[in-house]
Amino acid sequence: MAERITWIDFAKGFAIISVVLGHALDDDFSLCKLIFIFHMPFFFILAGYLLNLDKWGGAKNFKNFLTKLFKRLLVPYYLANILFFPIWFVVCHELGYLNYFLEWCTYKPLNFFTEIFIGDGTNLVLGQLWFLPTLFLTQIILIFLYNHLIKIGAKIFWFAVAIVSCAGFVIKNFFLLPMGLDIAFVTQIFLLAGILIRRHKVLDKMDFKFCGALILILLGVFYFNETIDVNTRTYGNPLLFYSGGIAGTLLVMKFSMLMTGGKIFSLISDCGRQSMMILVLHSIILNVAYEIIVNALNFPAEKIFTDAAVIFFVTAAGVLIPLFVAKKFGRLPVLKNFCA
Repeated sequence: MAERITWIDFAKGFAIISVVLGHALDDDFSLCKLIFIFHMPFFFILAGYLLNLDKWGGAKNFKNFLTKLFKRLLVPYYLANILFFPIWFVVCHELGYLNYFLEWCTYKPLNFFTEIFIGDGTNLVLGQLWFLPTLFLTQIILIFLYNHLIKIGAKIFWFAVAIVSCAGFVIKNFFLLPMGLDIAFVTQIFLLAGILIRRHKVLDKMDFKFCGALILILLGVFYFNETIDVNTRTYGNPLLFYSGGIAGTLLVMKFSMLMTGGKIFSLISDCGRQSMMILVLHSIILNVAYEIIVNALNFPAEKIFTDAAVIFFVTAAGVLIPLFVAKKFGRLPVLKNFCA
């Protein structure tokens, strides 16, 4: 059990570092396009991989499951937004700083709060937090379908998941549902994939040829599909979207299982354990870093998203500073909600 948890921490660490790097890169970078194929699908698939249907399945366990998920995902979501409001109001709204990365100065105080309850990451000040309510809803929907359909038959359950996922693709063409509900429909396939990967021990069966085929799938998706952004509902071709997300996640998982100990392994695993803190803080840190680089160091603003040294620096800061905060202050009453 300890070994399994270790590789999962490493895989989560690799994925959350990829999230920070992806946000630091210019959208036109090829690396950005590659990262976006799998970095968010990974977390939905991992949630399915860790989802214990034997424990949480059944109507009598649904309330406990709902309470557990609310504390783990929605409490950090609301806390982070509420705690950041006074900082944003003074620094961005009143003083006009932190505007290079996400244009935070353009937001209005009332919109800051209303968007928290709409949960649309394209309008949230802390836009990266769209993921938390969406992951919450994704798991709730799957458990709901499981509880009502599994007694009829597994195939009926799988078919319902597929129908709900298809509905998500259709809905986003007409309107966006609050709290990323339409995204939660689309990501049902990823959650189910995670369940099946664990149930059928796919990772143990992956050999060199299997991994080679997955790499080819990933490269094919990179070449033929458009740049994916789950937050903005930019999926491209659905088949390529799902196959790329699953292939990339399987490769990250298998690579993580093969890793051994060492300082780098330990550091990345720590990032996995503190992925919530990194998710919450990294956009703030990136914005501060860009403000310092442009204003204090007189670096050309038009180059900050394309310069390799700047990208490395802000990515490292976006990962290591939250990790330090979690380790140093993670036991404080409020901050413990964001720490492992």
